[in-house]
Amino acid sequence: MGKQGHMGKQGNAEDSGAAQPQRLFLLRLTILVAFCTGLAMSPGLWMGPRSYPQVPVWSLLPPIEGAVAAALYGALFVLAALAVIVPRSRWPIAGFLAIIVAFCLADQTRWQPWMFQYSFLLAAAGLAGGGGAAPVDDLQTLNLARLVIVFTYVFSGLQKINLNFMENEFSWIITPITSLLPSMTTPLDAFGFLVPFVQVAFGVGLLTRRFRRASLAAAVGMHVFILAMFGPLGLNWNDIVWPWTAAMAMFDVLLFSSPDDFTWRDIVWNVRDLRHGAAVALFVVLPALSFFNLWDSYLSSALYSGNLTEAQIYLSDLGAASTPGNVRPYLVHTSENTNVLNLQRWAIADLNVTPYAETRVFKTIAGDLCHALRDRSQLVLVVKEQRLFFSRPEVGLRCSQL
Repeated sequence: MGKQGHMGKQGNAEDSGAAQPQRLFLLRLTILVAFCTGLAMSPGLWMGPRSYPQVPVWSLLPPIEGAVAAALYGALFVLAALAVIVPRSRWPIAGFLAIIVAFCLADQTRWQPWMFQYSFLLAAAGLAGGGGAAPVDDLQTLNLARLVIVFTYVFSGLQKINLNFMENEFSWIITPITSLLPSMTTPLDAFGFLVPFVQVAFGVGLLTRRFRRASLAAAVGMHVFILAMFGPLGLNWNDIVWPWTAAMAMFDVLLFSSPDDFTWRDIVWNVRDLRHGAAVALFVVLPALSFFNLWDSYLSSALYSGNLTEAQIYLSDLGAASTPGNVRPYLVHTSENTNVLNLQRWAIADLNVTPYAETRVFKTIAGDLCHALRDRSQLVLVVKEQRLFFSRPEVGLRCSQL
């Protein structure tokens, strides 16, 4: 019996090792399909035309626009297709990521949470190993992807531990349910106070053998719920996150329903793989700094957490009249001599993505608009920074302060 048990375990390990290259291929395929879907849904973000200004990392960087932007944008889809057709070659993925880096240096609004996550996962899963990689290398790559997904959930939950999410953001998200079933409003609003802790719990649970299956069901269930709430039968809002939500559910199934015998130590601790150190820095250490406003929120799983910097631009009637023609449709006349430019609605309508929620980006966008005004005293940028700790009060900034 002991010998048969040993042979059974050995057989399971061999089956698991044989399946790892296939799961790694499916992981790369899922990333590429989801990435290209997001790119296809936001062409204005990458190649224009757009009224929402580009915000380069350095002001001296030239913008990527016109025929150059269109050529690079088209090359992304060609390289993604080649990466699927020739899965053993790394150069298509290297070229794909090089173009993404160039695009992102030219405009911080492109630093969307899905783009950031996909890019790292694609680099980890597509540039290392290859067709001849050893099974242990494939397992390390899968564990690296598991670390990224686990801590995305953990920090997404931690970011939601704030009254703005519990009392406002979650109530808005569940509007499709409460509008149909008003009697469910009170219990669902009460559940909103538990949501952050549930998300942290199943994120941690994915690390464990004992609670992995239940945590996997909870994670996939959450994504089904998000698709129902944000989808066409719900809020029908911000459709760029729909493929990301579906991809996350696929990542969960590929990474945590496998027969691989891995423990939390295999995921969290690996000093022999430099990629692991990069993942820990980008998805564990730096996101913790965002709680103190020392790291960007979108790089810290804070989307729809109620824990983001928000901004609006206010213009007088005179200021509104002198704004560029392609910006004027996004202005809302709210009261006498007051016009509001909601940056979130502007970015979604123009680029199909939410604005990059950092004060420096909002100041650059408002400053760009200031240059177009005949009288720069007619504009005020109002910014409110919401963080887990050290949130800053709402401030108004005039063009001279930008």
